[in-house]
Amino acid sequence: MIALRCLCVGGLLPLLGACYSYMPIEVAAVRPGASVRARVSPPAANRLAPLLHVADARVITGTLIDSVSDGVLVEVPTIVPGEVGSTFETLHQRVSIARSDLVEFETRKIDRFRTGVIVGAAAIAASVLVVRALNGDAGRDRPPPGGGTDLLRPVRR
Repeated sequence: MIALRCLCVGGLLPLLGACYSYMPIEVAAVRPGASVRARVSPPAANRLAPLLHVADARVITGTLIDSVSDGVLVEVPTIVPGEVGSTFETLHQRVSIARSDLVEFETRKIDRFRTGVIVGAAAIAASVLVVRALNGDAGRDRPPPGGGTDLLRPVRR
């Protein structure tokens, strides 16, 4: 029962990613360290795909390192096969993207409405679970139906 409750509350965790959305922004307005998403031209995607170990690099998500007059420097997490068995390692590759190759540039912003809905739903679910746990029938043990030897009367002859 507890595992089922944890699963129901834990089922909300994947929705927490919905608390953010990407908003288009000018490259000059973004500060270094911001989480960004860049859509690049097909020639730039072909150039970046082998560096990032992906088949399609038209959309790059990472952290802005620097913004210069001719382009941007973005640190992108890359998953590569590890040295042992079937393990994988996450590396951070810095890639330079020319402004002429940028089709769209976006930054991640918190979505207050989605966040409020998810936090409210989690609070209601937690409240229901707490009330049910506190109002349970603990301490009201009922004997099982049927009788044991305690309920038998001695037979007189």
